[in-house]
Amino acid sequence: MSVLACTPSGVESNENEDLCLWAHSENEKGDMHGLVEHLRAVAALAAEFAGVFGAASLAWWLGMVHDLGKAAEGWQERLLALCGTRGSVGIDHKAAGARFAVERLGLWRFAMAVQGHHGGLESPVLLHGFLTSPDRDRSAEEQSIGRLSALVPELRDPTPPQWPAWARSDPLAGEMLLRMVFSALVDADYLDTQAHFRPGEASATMSVGMRELLSRYEDARGKQLANRPASAMDGFRSQVYDDCLRAAELPPGFFRLAAPTGVGKTIAAGGFALHHAVRHGMRRVVVAVPFLSVTDQNAKVYRDWLDADGSSRVVLEHHTAVNVESGPGGRWQRLAAENWDAEFIVTTTVQLFESLHSRTPSRMRKLHRLARSVIVLDEVQAIPVHVLEPVLLALRQLVEHFGVTVLLASATQPEFWHLPVVDGIEPVPVVSEPERLYDTLKRVRYRWWTTPKPTLAEVAAEAAVRSRALVVVNTTDHARAVLTGWQASTSSADVRHLSTRMCSRHRLDTLDEIRALLAGPGDVLVVSTQLVEAGVDLDFPVVYRAIAPAESMLQAAGRCNREGCLGHAGGLVVLFDPVEIGCPPSYAVPLHETRKAFGPSAGKAELDDLNAFATYSAAVYSSLNPTERGQAVVDARREWDCPRVTDLFRMIDDQSVPVLVDYRPTGDQQARDRADRVVAAIRRGRTPRPHELRHLQPFLASMPRTRALRDDRAVPLIGDLHVWNGRYDPHHGIDLDPKEH
Repeated sequence: MSVLACTPSGVESNENEDLCLWAHSENEKGDMHGLVEHLRAVAALAAEFAGVFGAASLAWWLGMVHDLGKAAEGWQERLLALCGTRGSVGIDHKAAGARFAVERLGLWRFAMAVQGHHGGLESPVLLHGFLTSPDRDRSAEEQSIGRLSALVPELRDPTPPQWPAWARSDPLAGEMLLRMVFSALVDADYLDTQAHFRPGEASATMSVGMRELLSRYEDARGKQLANRPASAMDGFRSQVYDDCLRAAELPPGFFRLAAPTGVGKTIAAGGFALHHAVRHGMRRVVVAVPFLSVTDQNAKVYRDWLDADGSSRVVLEHHTAVNVESGPGGRWQRLAAENWDAEFIVTTTVQLFESLHSRTPSRMRKLHRLARSVIVLDEVQAIPVHVLEPVLLALRQLVEHFGVTVLLASATQPEFWHLPVVDGIEPVPVVSEPERLYDTLKRVRYRWWTTPKPTLAEVAAEAAVRSRALVVVNTTDHARAVLTGWQASTSSADVRHLSTRMCSRHRLDTLDEIRALLAGPGDVLVVSTQLVEAGVDLDFPVVYRAIAPAESMLQAAGRCNREGCLGHAGGLVVLFDPVEIGCPPSYAVPLHETRKAFGPSAGKAELDDLNAFATYSAAVYSSLNPTERGQAVVDARREWDCPRVTDLFRMIDDQSVPVLVDYRPTGDQQARDRADRVVAAIRRGRTPRPHELRHLQPFLASMPRTRALRDDRAVPLIGDLHVWNGRYDPHHGIDLDPKEH
């Protein structure tokens, strides 16, 4: 019986032949998916994706052999037997292609992409064990190769592919190339399979073009300047924006946007990114921010400017708190979120860097889209120090080998450029004279309240005397204590609370309420943990900040007199050292260096001394050894040990667990109903799909893991997700008061 390829409709290409090879079962039209057709389509698409970074030949071969094992007689018989059942074949089809890649193409490490194109990248050791296992059916693998070689001439006498020289000499660079070609392969595989089963979803993307986006952006900025009331900050904002446009003309690389809060860094960074992309032919802009509240805020700004009428699929907002299937353009949002096939993306630093260090196809499909893009890292000082080395290494590799430009934006620029992982890199300063700008824009004065140390009750009482004040503390318990003090007082002020004891939707709703209150005439008191510090556009005349690392205190000061409207005296920032002890463990080293460098004592600097801050920041990173900066992740990458990389790389401290709470947003009952339906399905024993879990994200708060495990009000639901059956307070969220029992 001879072998042949088959047309997409399932009609044999030669009526004298009597055997077809299939890749997938019939679609809704009843058409089978030809194997050779699938392999060639995936190879071509993967080569197109990887050609952006010089690896087209490598990706083409990985695409051509990835499903080679499906040609085996046993696999084909099983597929046909399952037609119409949606059942899984259950026979390995990865080994034949992986073996071909190793033995006939010399791709002994890149064959990991073939082995892992369904389950995820493994390691060279595990690949060797996989191919040499006594359980392998070598005869079926050889049969597959032989059958397809009869149909695909390239398989008969293959020419090993070429790939960039920089990936051959450096194991770490080669490992990053593996990640990128794996991304190209699995995205191409998914897209071609999707085109067979759901052809209507195959063309969800619409390119607007960077020039058109830039035109829209500049038009929107001009209209905003023309229509809004004048501000004392306008001249400085224009200066920073103009500096960004000048820097955008420079060659791709690392850039630093250092400017005080309130000068429009979000707008300026977007302008830099779009102008730079147009100037250098780059494909997309990716804006990554550390906190969900900032992601939501920034995405709205960019969407309003780039897609004001909602007619185009332009700005993709991809993070865990977004329900990507609801609202206008929901289907496109869902599809684009899977592989970032969009021209302007707003995401979180967690989503970006955990994807770069992941091993699974679903997380890594998007990575090849980063090539030739502009990545804006907003609030870059928030990168956790325990992953600093792998993050900096990944950024360096993207810039040096994948045509990426990285813009680091922050009012408190970290000084980590002396570390070996970024040796030799000198980022280009975007703002021409940052010291003069900071000196000119001193909008606050500082008062240190450290001797004697005040209690939280005393801080709350003094703040309550003010008509408007923001108090920022280091722990959720401290925030609750301040709120309780205000609620017990006779003050007529509106009081609000922000912390991770509130679910993300509750926090976003509360921020909207605070902005509305600040726009009115009444008194407003707000207490928050540090989540309010980065990029949240609140403006108070007085800010109280518990002693914390210098960058956190400076970020809090950025919420004071943000618009510069308080005259010569400026705003007041009170830095207090509370009697009550408590702060995140990550504060230990930077807080020690802060106490050494800043304070009211003789010989110590004022908090806004830029030179002192640079010295302090460098000292913080130097005081940490490579292990504390995440060197173990880099070592695992050097060995191409992908499971170990993923296990070690955790941007968020896993000492907390997500807790689903009973928060009911005003005016959006549908969102809550969707979440409740997912919970009901889980309780009936059904495993939720990823898009269903996203319905839960707006209603998740966090609790310390140890506390959740011993509190019977936190009931396990699935994995480490718990449901909070205790009281959820409308002001402060999860009520951990033991008296509730």
